[in-house]
Amino acid sequence: MRRLCWWDILLFAVLNAVTYILLKCFIEKAVPKLRALSAKYIVTTNGNTKGFFRKTYACIFVMWFVFFLAFYPGTAMNDTIRIIEDPLKLSNQHPILYNMYLYAFYRAGCFLHNPNLGLALLSLVQMAGMAFVLAKAVTMLRQRGAARWLCCTLTVYFGIAPLFPTYAVSAIKDTPFSFCLFALLLLLFKLASGNGTLLDSKSDRFQMSLWLFGIISFRNNGIMIVLGLALTLGLFYNKHIKQILILFGGVVVLWLLVRSLITPAGNEPLFQERVGIPLQQTAAVVVKGKPLEEDEAQYLYRLLPEEEWQNYSPGCSDTLKWCEQFDREYLNQTKGQFIRIWGKLLLKNPRVCAEAYLLSTYGIWGIETRNKEQYYNKEIWENTLGLYQNSPLPELLRKLIVVYYCNRFTYRYLSMGTAYWLLFAVTLWLLYRKLYQYVVITVPLWLLFVSLLVATPIAFAFRYGFVIAMAFPFYVLLPFIISREGGYLDE
Repeated sequence: MRRLCWWDILLFAVLNAVTYILLKCFIEKAVPKLRALSAKYIVTTNGNTKGFFRKTYACIFVMWFVFFLAFYPGTAMNDTIRIIEDPLKLSNQHPILYNMYLYAFYRAGCFLHNPNLGLALLSLVQMAGMAFVLAKAVTMLRQRGAARWLCCTLTVYFGIAPLFPTYAVSAIKDTPFSFCLFALLLLLFKLASGNGTLLDSKSDRFQMSLWLFGIISFRNNGIMIVLGLALTLGLFYNKHIKQILILFGGVVVLWLLVRSLITPAGNEPLFQERVGIPLQQTAAVVVKGKPLEEDEAQYLYRLLPEEEWQNYSPGCSDTLKWCEQFDREYLNQTKGQFIRIWGKLLLKNPRVCAEAYLLSTYGIWGIETRNKEQYYNKEIWENTLGLYQNSPLPELLRKLIVVYYCNRFTYRYLSMGTAYWLLFAVTLWLLYRKLYQYVVITVPLWLLFVSLLVATPIAFAFRYGFVIAMAFPFYVLLPFIISREGGYLDE
């Protein structure tokens, strides 16, 4: 990463001017032609969807089932194994409701005298849930006049693109979190299409409460998304403020109540999970910043031995915070002191801290940035729980399937940063057309983005934003699809 120079400011200004001119030409000349093509080939007046959802769902599920058999009973990372070993203790790091959700499936397998059956059942449930929301989304496009060929193409894409079955059968919290969030986006689209009337429907509010509860239960940053969305909806749909307050307030209160009943007393959340980026910046200063003052050195070397700070890895905070010599209890007891010292280091080493921040979040906002951690593994972490992959398929057939699903060409997908830049373009377009009710649909994705910029532990981990892959084909079509069936945005 090259340091910023004075001529970069001039270059930035020139590039902005050129971009503005090109975008203006694109909007004035290319967009009308794209609309004409959309009206001719993408949008139809025949929105018949009789049986369409069932067929779409069946196609996606069957194609994923082949993957499931090849990698039976699913995949599980190291965190998964540790959660199953002690779900209550691990509630200081992972959401307690997710831990119990995962543990329940494992115990079901143990009850049947085969732990693998529990993991297989988890995979099937997640496949069913994800296939449901994706089929619902494709059907929603069809109902609003999208051409049949487009909907069928999307169905096949979701079925054979390796990224989707990989996450569908992965025993990680990001999978249920992502399809709950995506299902919420579909309801927000329905909300925007009906100008808020969805909030008058008890069944729709009940559905929304289920998805909101899933979002808040399966990931620690879910609470930020839920509260941010509540504020946004309250501003845009103030006529329904009572329903919004009851809906979101009820979900949050229920979540707090259930969590308090399950979480063991005294099991305080690890503060290190909230300060991954400040920890990275602190390490960068220790390694290459100005010399530490006596009180700073005394505190930081009490937290972690001096030589261990040299293991600072710009793209991952886990090398520090999960070091055996890292004193997590001491950090929990001295939160204020850590924040104070980090603030002092930040003021004294702005350049070093800025660089550390950019490198810590690079995979989230960088265009086509990825590494081997970009996606997700397809193995079960070594364990003593009786969980292992044991495909029922003939070995030759299994190898052929594995070759397809595990090679760099078929598995390659847009990086999270690229997908978010495209979402940014769509959001700007909706703002330009003053379609503010549709901008609300993007708010949960932007809240997720902000939460990752604030506290991501790993620069390249697509699973944190996997929902963006589910939503991507739909938000690029959003400017062309309107609330009524058989048309396109022409306001």
